[in-house]
Amino acid sequence: MKLGYIFGAIDAWRKLASLRMKPRMAYRLAKYAKEVSAEWEFTEKQRVALIHELSGVPEGQPASIQQGTPEFAKYTKRFMEIMETDCDLRKIDLNFDKVLDAIGENQENELTPQEVDVLLPFFSESVELALAEAA
Repeated sequence: MKLGYIFGAIDAWRKLASLRMKPRMAYRLAKYAKEVSAEWEFTEKQRVALIHELSGVPEGQPASIQQGTPEFAKYTKRFMEIMETDCDLRKIDLNFDKVLDAIGENQENELTPQEVDVLLPFFSESVELALAEAA
């Protein structure tokens, strides 16, 4: 899995981890969400270090790079290289249908179609694959 995918999915993972569900499923997802979060934190540290490097601002001080500058072009190129890096995170051995069953029909437990789309690749078998096999 690419770091960029994890970087873009962190909000959906945080939301999923905040939903109410049975303890056993909550435990499994919490363990995996910690792994996702660790990869995201690793990537975020690289992003911040890159900004400091290219802006010439020492770490620990606020730094930014203005759009349209040569530094911003370098930042964009190097950050995209980071996003394309493979990481060690493996898919969770869990069918997404089981997650949907666990969060149930409670109105407080809502995921948008976009959040579901972002989460599906993290699971060993997606709902779409299961539906295709059943047809």
